[in-house]
Amino acid sequence: MGKGDDQDTKIAAAALAVALAALTIAVIQITSQLFATADGYRRCQPSVMGAWAKHTRLRWKWSEMRFETLFMTPEVFLLPYSTNLQHPDGTLLKMCEGFNWIGHESGVAWLSGSLLRHPTGIIGGLHSNLVDPDLSTGSHYEKACWMFCMQSVRDNEAQLRKIELYQGHAEYHTVMRPACRPAQRSWDFMAPELVRPLAVTYVGDIAIMVQRLGMTWQTFRPEEGEMKAEGNGHIVYSTLVRSIGPILHYVRASANGLTSDYYGGNVGGTDPFKVRLIPTREADMMRFGLLPCDPELMNRDRFAIGTIDQVRATLDILDPTGTASKKVRDNRQFEGTATFGFTDLISMATPILRQIGSRNIRLPIPTEHPKGLTCHKEGFVIFRQRLGEYTLNDAHEPTDRIFYVLNRCNSLRSKWLYWEDDLTENFFADRDVTSFLDEVHHDWDETTAYFKELNQRKHHRVCYANLVACHIKHAVNFWHEAHGRIRSGEARNHHGLRDWLAEGMHMYWDYLPKIAEEMADKSNASESLIREAWITLIFRAFCWSRCHYLCPLDARFPDSTRLPSRYWNSKLPVYLG
Repeated sequence: MGKGDDQDTKIAAAALAVALAALTIAVIQITSQLFATADGYRRCQPSVMGAWAKHTRLRWKWSEMRFETLFMTPEVFLLPYSTNLQHPDGTLLKMCEGFNWIGHESGVAWLSGSLLRHPTGIIGGLHSNLVDPDLSTGSHYEKACWMFCMQSVRDNEAQLRKIELYQGHAEYHTVMRPACRPAQRSWDFMAPELVRPLAVTYVGDIAIMVQRLGMTWQTFRPEEGEMKAEGNGHIVYSTLVRSIGPILHYVRASANGLTSDYYGGNVGGTDPFKVRLIPTREADMMRFGLLPCDPELMNRDRFAIGTIDQVRATLDILDPTGTASKKVRDNRQFEGTATFGFTDLISMATPILRQIGSRNIRLPIPTEHPKGLTCHKEGFVIFRQRLGEYTLNDAHEPTDRIFYVLNRCNSLRSKWLYWEDDLTENFFADRDVTSFLDEVHHDWDETTAYFKELNQRKHHRVCYANLVACHIKHAVNFWHEAHGRIRSGEARNHHGLRDWLAEGMHMYWDYLPKIAEEMADKSNASESLIREAWITLIFRAFCWSRCHYLCPLDARFPDSTRLPSRYWNSKLPVYLG
């Protein structure tokens, strides 16, 4: 063992070190190349998608010798709300209203300030990190915009709960609330031009959620990829990706996002769309020009009335002879948006959507010119005057029910100024308005029970749907005939009110003998019972009109319209960028 052996040892050690370094570098290069096959992994990190990034993982695919990037984003939609969904341990037990396909294993959560814990830990507890963007990592502009959209929806829901807008289900309506569930996706199916993971929602649901945030749709053509809405400090716009379809982008235009007047909006203000609308499935239908009906009374669950063509089609259903449809067409030659008389259908066919104890009575307008004689004070005043005269005429054989309606009209008039007056801003500022609404609501319930009893009779039966149809058939004539009597000097007492509306209610009473005669031919009921039913029908429509306020469309955007009926409940997917 000499000096040469020491030299050889040093050379061998150096060679080993070089070999180990080369091996390390090679391993790093190979590993780097392998991880480089994980396309999209860097785009699913906390700097982009916040707490959702903790569910990002890689899956090795032996057949392709590469990694596949799996990530998790929310699927956002509307669901019927139930207060009996949460187990004491925080798990979601079940859904309601026919959504049996959703069980607790699916991890559905309400967007209302906290998320329900998934039993398998997918969501991971009652925290809001999955909704609130974590601005401590990454730039505000680098994050996926659906995180901020979900935050705004969550904050809006929290405000609506705070003002007690949400109440339980009622007989005629189902409360709908935003919900989400995590969905695992693969970056393999993302288009090359996308740089952030996408959440998914549906056309029918996002259309409603956007409007509930106080925005107005200016453009809504999902098939063409053109969607734009703005208002209340928010902007939503779309871009079209050829291989995917429309992708919505959300921008919070104001610093706070939600403006305070949205939660206390007044009727008739400068921004009439910034109001709290009743958050029920039936009210949402009206955004799409669909009129919800009580199937027990109307023998159907809806009418489509959003466009003039749909109005004519509905009139042809109510009056197969086509006479009513032709009359509306003739009226529109003189008054461009006139569907006078037809709009009584809203207050006669729609079930009451307001809830007992609530001051929220606002609904979207489902059709053009929606307010008819059953909404305006002229109708209330003239109806009461003519009803009083009717009861004094023994030839009419007034019944106890007719006297009951007259007494209720007089009682409501003497007790509440709102009964025979158009709604103003002061209406919602008055704390006693809830008592007024509850009293009128009970009257509507009582008249509804009356008609259901008439509907179920075998003898002396008055079919409610036929009575409404017969009334509408004649009511569409009032506008032309009322103006004719005014021009000819044959108008009656209008009590200082708008002449054509007051004369219109006089015309309604003139149509009563014809309605009674036509209905008697279709049923085995007496004309006296039919007259009683018609008087109760008008009173019931008055009660519905006082329990609801139809909000006008946003005048700032002339192009804003009701959404097309075909998109109601549409499950056409739309992605959130």
